[in-house]
Amino acid sequence: MINKQIEELEKILKNNFEGDALAMKFLERIEEGKITRDENPKSHVCAYFATYDPIAKQVFIGHHKKSGFWLFNGGHIDEGETMRETLIREMKEEWGLDANDFAIKPPALLTITEIDNPTKQPCRIHYDLWNFIAVDKNIFHPVEENLLEEFHEAGWKTLEEARELIKDKNTLLAIEFVEKNYFD
Repeated sequence: MINKQIEELEKILKNNFEGDALAMKFLERIEEGKITRDENPKSHVCAYFATYDPIAKQVFIGHHKKSGFWLFNGGHIDEGETMRETLIREMKEEWGLDANDFAIKPPALLTITEIDNPTKQPCRIHYDLWNFIAVDKNIFHPVEENLLEEFHEAGWKTLEEARELIKDKNTLLAIEFVEKNYFD
C-alpha cells in the first residue's frame, strides 16, 4: 500500500513537473523508498519555504548554523508527513508562526543538493522541493528566538545583497527563480 506521503510527492512531481529530467530523478529516488532523514540519514527529501516580498523585491534568508551557508528556510520531511504538514511544522519551528496565515502553493522548483559537511551533518544528498511564499515584509514578523535556533542571523535582503552572501548553487537558482517568476 502506498502511503499518503509517497502518493502526494508522486502527484506533485507528475502534475507540476511533467517531462522534467530532475523530476524523473526524484521519482526514481522515491521509488527506492526510505525518503525521510529518519529512514535514510544520507539521502532524503527536504522542503524549502522561500519567502519573498514582491513589492519590496526582497528575499528573507538566514546564515544557517549547520551548513554555514546563507539559505532560505526549510527542513526535512518527517516520516508520514505530507508536504503541507512539513511546511506547517517547519514554519512553526523556524518562524514561530502559524502556516495557515500564508498562501502555500505547490512546489515550483526542484533541486538536488550534494552535501559535504560530515562534522555537522550526516546528510549527503537532499532532494529539495521549493515552495515560494509571498509576504509583505512590513507585517511578516518571525519570532527571533525561533530563527536563532537554526540561524546565526536572518533578515530581508535585496537580490544583489542575497547574491553576495549566498554560496550554495541551488539557493542561487532559487533566487533566480524568484526574480524571473515573482518580481516584474
